[in-house]
Amino acid sequence: MTTLQSMQGIFKANFDLAPELLQREAVLEDLEIDSLSMIEILFAVEDEFKIVVPHEPAAWRGQTRTFGDLVDYVDKLITAQHAARAGAEVPA
Repeated sequence: MTTLQSMQGIFKANFDLAPELLQREAVLEDLEIDSLSMIEILFAVEDEFKIVVPHEPAAWRGQTRTFGDLVDYVDKLITAQHAARAGAEVPA
């Protein structure tokens, strides 16, 4: 399953938004995703992907205007954090 598909599942579970509405170009504001909703989503993202999302709103607020922006942001966090974990597990 891709990050996009997983994120569509998170939005469906939390906000009952149909996956066909959740295309990369969908504007979060048009989907009625406000800052409080975004915090709820980011907690779900942490659980789903086993990552830590920075808790400073500036870290994601300026980068996430569309659903695709949010998917890209989550992808960057996944890549960075999973790579760091893999590197930490390699014996020196």
